[in-house]
Amino acid sequence: QEMKRTMGKELNIDDVDDLADEMAELMDDFNEINEVLGQNFATPDDIDEADLDAELELLADELEEEESELNAEPSYLQANQMPATPTGVPTQGQKVDEYGLPAMHS
Repeated sequence: QEMKRTMGKELNIDDVDDLADEMAELMDDFNEINEVLGQNFATPDDIDEADLDAELELLADELEEEESELNAEPSYLQANQMPATPTGVPTQGQKVDEYGLPAMHS
């Protein structure tokens, strides 16, 4: 009987209902968080192994092309692109400077 008196004075049913509602909301939030954390964001569901292999091969081909372009000899260094190397001394009609180069006209 004393317990009933204590509970009746100190215990408010509205507070208990509010507490139960808050606990239910917290459990819903907790479950929602667990669902989000449990999702797999790494790969979409509609991609299969063959698609991934094909994309990987395309990327490897692109990488090979880039590497071959980087290792290729630049066009300005290729022999067939270079002008002919002069072999003789300038003709007597041309004036030359002290280094044997054609003189600048001033």
